[in-house]
Amino acid sequence: MTWLNRVIIWIFGLLPGWLSKWFVFWLKRKYVIGVVAVVPNERGEFLFLHHTYRRKRPWRLPGGLKERNERPFDTVVREMREEVNMAVRPLQVIAVSSSEITFDVAVLCKLVEAGPFAPNAEIDDWQWVDPARAAFDIPGEQREFLEIAMQMTQWSGDYQDGADS
Repeated sequence: MTWLNRVIIWIFGLLPGWLSKWFVFWLKRKYVIGVVAVVPNERGEFLFLHHTYRRKRPWRLPGGLKERNERPFDTVVREMREEVNMAVRPLQVIAVSSSEITFDVAVLCKLVEAGPFAPNAEIDDWQWVDPARAAFDIPGEQREFLEIAMQMTQWSGDYQDGADS
């Protein structure tokens, strides 16, 4: 650490808390937070949605952007209801990933109820997919989320989340 870095840190330490938070907010890089729902079924397949606005790799895991003051668990519940009329119970955050503009949080979820699906402006189809047999290219970061979920989850007949036991 150079003497200049030490002086800057010392001066920063003298600032009132509100001013140091202001500097941190304006000087640090900002990210949009995306939340991805990783939803398995009892056969070890995962829910994929066909996104109307994506030309390249339109089949992706469900999810969306976190709203202000919304927790990631709330985001997956809202997005699943809005996109495919399904109710999920978020179980745990299983991974995070960052790209150029987004910081993605992957949440393992259990499907609670599936209502009737109606195609909409964002999503026009959905399907359960075995990642090993997918007929489409799964984006790299989403494949990593699936691999983590498969390692964490036991597929011995029934999907066990530990919360009901």
